[in-house]
Amino acid sequence: MSEAVNISAAAWRYAQALSDLAEESGSAEAVAADMQALREVLDAAPDFARFIASPLYGVERQVAVLQAVAEKLGLQDIVRRFLELLARNRRLALLPDVVAAWQRLQVERRGEVSVEAITATPLSGSQQKKLQAELKKSLGQAVEIRNSVDPDILGGLVLRIGSRMIDASVRQRLNALKGVLKGV
Repeated sequence: MSEAVNISAAAWRYAQALSDLAEESGSAEAVAADMQALREVLDAAPDFARFIASPLYGVERQVAVLQAVAEKLGLQDIVRRFLELLARNRRLALLPDVVAAWQRLQVERRGEVSVEAITATPLSGSQQKKLQAELKKSLGQAVEIRNSVDPDILGGLVLRIGSRMIDASVRQRLNALKGVLKGV
């Protein structure tokens, strides 16, 4: 699942409500782990992502599947009830956006900046730490890096920091060179 650029207002409200409940109950860390597990399932199981997005399935069927998934993942009771609420309100299709909004909220609460680093191949642990240190120095605050892979950029790096994008990819450089050569 690639993170949505424009998360709906409804997804933000649900994520905020879950975040507030997790804080009040003292289970924010456990809920964060559960939300990460849900994100991984959505990324790894496109059939599950299609299932939750489909209006063709009834509420009871969706709740039963969610209960089975929650059981398999060992999700906290607060997250189980939250997923059931989404299903009963016919808002289960928002789950990928709710997970993304939740994760952004947690980054903001920790006072960090969320950065998406798009690379042609996955960053190694040392590369990610070095990039994180450079960005922290440059931005003046802690940075949370999400690495996504796009082989089409050929090499280099594309950074998304909030609404800003820094494109230092080989593809961008080749396109710039192509533009210069056309102008000759």
